[in-house]
Amino acid sequence: MPSVSRVDAYTHLAPDDLKPPGEAEVFFEPADTEIGVWVAADLLPPGGGGTVLDLGSGSGAAAAAIARAGAARVHGVDNGRQTLRWAERHYASADGRVSFALGDYSVLSPRELLATAPGELPRPLVVTSNPAYVPLPEAAARTHPSISGGADGLKWAGSIIGHARTLGADLGLTIGSYSTPRRAAALLAEAGYRIAAVTLCPLPFGAFTRAHPERVLALEERGEAVLWRSGPDPLAYFVVGLACRRADATGQPDGGHPGGGHPGGGHPGGGHPGGGKELLDLLHTAARSATTRLESLDAPGAAPPPWPVRVLDLPPAAARHHW
Repeated sequence: MPSVSRVDAYTHLAPDDLKPPGEAEVFFEPADTEIGVWVAADLLPPGGGGTVLDLGSGSGAAAAAIARAGAARVHGVDNGRQTLRWAERHYASADGRVSFALGDYSVLSPRELLATAPGELPRPLVVTSNPAYVPLPEAAARTHPSISGGADGLKWAGSIIGHARTLGADLGLTIGSYSTPRRAAALLAEAGYRIAAVTLCPLPFGAFTRAHPERVLALEERGEAVLWRSGPDPLAYFVVGLACRRADATGQPDGGHPGGGHPGGGHPGGGHPGGGKELLDLLHTAARSATTRLESLDAPGAAPPPWPVRVLDLPPAAARHHW
């Protein structure tokens, strides 16, 4: 039976990763970064190894942490020049295990993405991404590209999923609970992916989203966004990390492995077909919680989740920087 586990401290990010970069165009949101590393780790081969292609790699902290979590090779691609300089200065490794390149994954082909890496990226390959996922009005979106996910929060998801599918890779995707999660699950299913494990982290709205909540609130009214209103902050959401496996023609996961680090102690190798309704139901259950432990997920009488669920109950970050 799928389980609910909890983590109450930053496990993958190092102390220096929790310090704001202080650069105008370097995104800083430690909870998002930590959750992305957990999702990637869920998809690595048992005992480590494998290659991770991180699309929209940002500061580079996630790529370095994924390598520490066991990946043999991590290559990040980002279209921000200032971001790339920061990542190369602080997180690229001299031995080439962690590398970065300038590139726009929404424009480049999968072959072109692979060509940005110094040397061949060995298999098995996992694609990960923590893209901008906040649904924002168009005028507001232009001023904050690091968080703008278009009208539904999934502006970048199609490119990411398409690259992973073409490359025959498993996929770790991070979205928000207000980023039309039912549609996200449908996009994954249409591309032949099954959600294998879910990681959740409650987080208050950022300052800019709080000032421009129109799209988020409209999606909530339509039943396509889930907000957390019963917790300590009346305007919060869940960061949602989805560890996804490719499915073969029979609908079964392709390439699952025993062992690994997902909740419950086994490597995510299963998955629920489709999963849109199930994902929304899971988020609505979490939203009934009163504390950051999201205790309603495994309260007496609660239906067991369809996937292993990990809750990150993290201490508040000293700062958050979105641009």
